[in-house]
Amino acid sequence: MSRKFNAILLDLDGTLVNTLYSLQDTMNKTLERFNFDPITLEQTKKYVGVGSYKFVERSVEATANRLYREAEKWEEKDEDKAFDLDQQADEVMEQIDDAYETYMEIFKDNCTFRAEPYPGMKESLDSLKEAGWKIACITNKPLEEAVLVLNYAFGEGYFDYISGDDGTHPLKPDTGVVTDVLNHIGCTNEMCVYVGDTNTDMETAKRAGISSIGCLYGFRDKKELEDAGADVLIKSAEDIGKAIEYLESI
Repeated sequence: MSRKFNAILLDLDGTLVNTLYSLQDTMNKTLERFNFDPITLEQTKKYVGVGSYKFVERSVEATANRLYREAEKWEEKDEDKAFDLDQQADEVMEQIDDAYETYMEIFKDNCTFRAEPYPGMKESLDSLKEAGWKIACITNKPLEEAVLVLNYAFGEGYFDYISGDDGTHPLKPDTGVVTDVLNHIGCTNEMCVYVGDTNTDMETAKRAGISSIGCLYGFRDKKELEDAGADVLIKSAEDIGKAIEYLESI
């Protein structure tokens, strides 16, 4: 039996907007202040997706883990040096909260750095809006910065609702955020599709009973999205319309 959708829920980072450079740049500015190792674009892709605090934690851990590995290499050669390296790593881990505060301070002014909608995204969403669809964003990004990025990339008032981390509710994959968004836009889970680029997004959709579209152009790979149960995969934002047609036909 075919279905008919009229609402679309989308993740932000790696789905709606390519924010990879703003995330990496902000993090490396933060890490530099603490004399920690910078992170690469590939590390950034792996570390984001479950909230800003976790992003900071994973990025700081990368430096600590390097020191722990070095300590292991010195254990048989020089126990004192190994001990010192272990202590350095422990001290790095103790600074996660301070690093998070610094990251958030920098991010306020840096969240739109090189942030652009993915090619074809605005055209795809414009078509849905013209057809009367409700469009909402669900992100684990801090709400204030999420609004700034979306306004910068799409213009103010483009989305019917934006859900981000405001410190008052659990983050994805908890489905409470989905329920909240659906209540605000007046839709049910049967009426909407969910678009995202990570296993967190696919798990959120699955838990909420929503058909999911996995974005291969985003921050994670095909295997992760398939293993997480994506109903259909797209190579570009231009394919959203075709993916919806496919989901409506099954």
